[in-house]
Amino acid sequence: MISYPKTDYVLLSMPERNVLLITINRQKQYNALNSEANWELHNVINWAEEEESIWVIIITGAGDKAFCTGMDLVSAHNSNSSLGGSTLPPTGFGGLSNRRTSRKPVIAAVNGYALGGGMEIVCACNIVVATEKSQFGLPEVKRGVVIAAGGLARLARSVSYQVASELVLTGRFMDAQEAKFHGLVNEVVSNETDIVQSALIWAKQITSNSPDAVFLTKQGLLLALERASMTDATTEWIESPEATAWREGDNLSEGLMAFAQKRKPQWKNPTNYKSNM
Repeated sequence: MISYPKTDYVLLSMPERNVLLITINRQKQYNALNSEANWELHNVINWAEEEESIWVIIITGAGDKAFCTGMDLVSAHNSNSSLGGSTLPPTGFGGLSNRRTSRKPVIAAVNGYALGGGMEIVCACNIVVATEKSQFGLPEVKRGVVIAAGGLARLARSVSYQVASELVLTGRFMDAQEAKFHGLVNEVVSNETDIVQSALIWAKQITSNSPDAVFLTKQGLLLALERASMTDATTEWIESPEATAWREGDNLSEGLMAFAQKRKPQWKNPTNYKSNM
């Protein structure tokens, strides 16, 4: 039986085997995050990264209005805190937007507004599923602030320079279909669809694969974004301790043996590898 960390701002559950569901639970604030909630998510995701039984993470927002509308500006104003990086954990907004290393794939289940820091979380997720009514945007310039938690660089690497410029310099919103057109959303579903169930379909496709191979591949994707040289990124990736754990783990031999025997592989929890997050 898994033991969850104590939380005040998010709800934690395991809707399927090996899948952690994180629900931002601040409906009255349209799931905007204050400083404490950002640090809580940072700690929760750090815990999930080291928990062997968790292979995939889904993040969503409570209610049907918003996924996450970014920083709780009212809380930030009342506390006289800066809106720069100093109020955020080193892993960025929601513990995700500036996370340099990560093993576990993250799926965003968006049902409503994903704005500011919420959009930065979306840009850091591996898979994004959204309802038709969902709205995406980085309206920071409209409030006199900037996109300082990692999302600006991620967006600029995900879409064309001109599209990124249009979105961040005007601060306009885009709907789910436009976000899908630009490659920022993987699937758009009807507003009546249970968005978490749609995300679980994607999660189960991932958990049907070797967790060792999935974790190592996720690390390789991040290194490809972080390093200037593709060949250096590949060398660093394949020579990493995580790659050694994959080569020495049971799941590599299990996958090859299952293929040879024409049967479905029986994956095990991978070796718990301590990464620097």
